[in-house]
Amino acid sequence: MRKISLVIFYAAAWSLGGLLPMVFSPTDGRCQSIQVMFKPAAYRMDSIGTARIEYRYGYSWLRDTTARMSADGGLVSGDSADVERGMMLLQCGGPSGVSRFYSYDRFYLDSLMLAADGGGGAALDVWSLPAGTAFTVYKNFPEPGRMTSTDIIGTENYLMEEAVPDFGWRVLDEWKEVLGYRVRRAECSFRGRDYVAWFAPELPLSEGPWKFCGLPGLILEVYDTRLQYHYVLQGLSVADSGIRVEMPDAQYIRTDVEKYLRTLRRYNENPMLIISEVDVSAISSVRVSKPADGSDPFKLKFDFQEIL
Repeated sequence: MRKISLVIFYAAAWSLGGLLPMVFSPTDGRCQSIQVMFKPAAYRMDSIGTARIEYRYGYSWLRDTTARMSADGGLVSGDSADVERGMMLLQCGGPSGVSRFYSYDRFYLDSLMLAADGGGGAALDVWSLPAGTAFTVYKNFPEPGRMTSTDIIGTENYLMEEAVPDFGWRVLDEWKEVLGYRVRRAECSFRGRDYVAWFAPELPLSEGPWKFCGLPGLILEVYDTRLQYHYVLQGLSVADSGIRVEMPDAQYIRTDVEKYLRTLRRYNENPMLIISEVDVSAISSVRVSKPADGSDPFKLKFDFQEIL
């Protein structure tokens, strides 16, 4: 294992599972930045299908639920750092029926890793990658009607396979406009949350962001009624020649959603657990600093999207 300089903050723990030297990523984005040079081992992506369209969704979620977010993803009260924002990509609409939903940060990371695998190594500001960077949802994979989700916790890659959920949507006669499309309201309850979705009948794809699907049209916007998680379409690209839907070639720990969430919470609340997974000979230094405001650095101030 490569020797690295390890910096630990009292915050949520992350690493990129064997792809990078061990690092820790804070939940408080106001912590300082650190850049790590890394030279990865062989990194491969497997093609698991093709898509024709890539949709870009803006993603907002409350990292501190004492704050409030509006139905359009804006901040109503609290600090600007209480809302995490990002860009998500949905690849779908191909003959294979397979779709991939993942963060732009993951796209960036995959591109960086593949480029670095050429031998030159690369520098990555690991603190700039928000929680959830590695979480990916594949619908109709490994076969039609099945869904696979992957993530990285600590040094391990996790994989959950389940049936594509039946959301039990209730379609209402209420309409509005999103990005120039006339969209219709639908509601559902799913794994501890009530959701409002807006889908476009003129886009006949039974798809949507995250795990959402099952409506007679693409879901352009969806949010939970607690206003803690929000997705909204920002744009799209069409590739007549097809888009490769890819999945990292990795050793995955297979589990179910409930066990995965318990593991994720355990590592967030006790990031020092990851230290036990590191070869101590790989650590050249450790520096610990507490939050300046004296707050509890391990206490989660939000709920996961799935409440089980």
